[in-house]
Amino acid sequence: MFVTRPRNRTFVRRSLAIAAAVAVGMAMTGCTKDADDSSDQPSSAPAVTAAAGADKICADYKKKTIGVVHLTTADENESTLVSALKEASKAAGLEWTFKEADSQGSAEKSQQAVSTFVNQGVDAILLLVVSSRDLQPQLEDAKEAGIPVFGQWSFSELDPLIVQDYTPLPAADASALAQQMFSSLYLEKPEGDIEVALVNTDLDILGARNAAVRGLAELYPRIKIVDSANIDFTDISGSTQRMVDGFMSKYPDLDALWASYPVAGPAAAQSVLAAGKDIEVFTHVAQSEGVKALQDKDNPLTAMPWLDFDYQSYHTVEGMLTYFAGQEPDRLESYQDPVPFKVFTKKTAGELTGTGVAAGIGWTSQAGQWKQPLVDTWGSKFPC
Repeated sequence: MFVTRPRNRTFVRRSLAIAAAVAVGMAMTGCTKDADDSSDQPSSAPAVTAAAGADKICADYKKKTIGVVHLTTADENESTLVSALKEASKAAGLEWTFKEADSQGSAEKSQQAVSTFVNQGVDAILLLVVSSRDLQPQLEDAKEAGIPVFGQWSFSELDPLIVQDYTPLPAADASALAQQMFSSLYLEKPEGDIEVALVNTDLDILGARNAAVRGLAELYPRIKIVDSANIDFTDISGSTQRMVDGFMSKYPDLDALWASYPVAGPAAAQSVLAAGKDIEVFTHVAQSEGVKALQDKDNPLTAMPWLDFDYQSYHTVEGMLTYFAGQEPDRLESYQDPVPFKVFTKKTAGELTGTGVAAGIGWTSQAGQWKQPLVDTWGSKFPC
């Protein structure tokens, strides 16, 4: 028997304008910015000291230059990943330099960025949320130049031109969020249809999230996915606002919104607030704005998984070291050693303190205490 929790939360109308997503990037002709690992870490970061035996890591693997191709720096999570890369490099005494390029959601600009890094002769390229399918000629050029290409969130682990793509499993966090959403809605509304609309994306690299929420909806007969539309990456917040406004107008009994892309979640919640509607918002890893929204009892953002981006980046650094050491990184490591994640709700939002996180945002497992033991192994793993 379901225990009913009254759905009597009142959202105060707020005349808050939705902040436009700021894609601060350089023109892709010389579109890179240099970033060393000397920046101060937030006070919430754990004390990761020099790795035990760091002096034993072969000097040939140090002082490398890594070209990072962002899908969009409007996604704060991408910067969080780079912060963790820098922290891992510093902890291991690698003295790596990270050059970053912002594709601003454009396949053409990501192609130009890879070409720029190849021409600059970087030591490795990392694709951040950029699919290798859009880059085949450029990746061929990288291969010919002897430059290895790695991925995070590029979902290109089977591409022979990618050395390793170490990425959280999107079907895993999406499944956990979907079942949290459907089950909580069932408890809150024990009778009648429950209407859900999807704030989606046409990024095929996030297709597993869409498949998960739609597939699991079939297990909940009263859940009705009434509509779905895709955000515009050139105007993420604005397109989300227009989409959500349309959903609310078309479906006056809408119960929930689900967002697959991080930036869209808080924007959807702001639209609901502005309309004074009682609609819950469920989203994925919605950056610092999502943390604030989840911690605000009056904000309709109800639940979101947070992924251990630090764990992901530390293991990416290890994958690069493996390659530089002449070994073959495991292409399927993402499945064998999945990136940790946890679904947070209003009740547990206070745990999203940034403790142990290189960027000071969100959550990392064990408050980051896993970091020191990991980097301590690199001296014995990667000698000359």
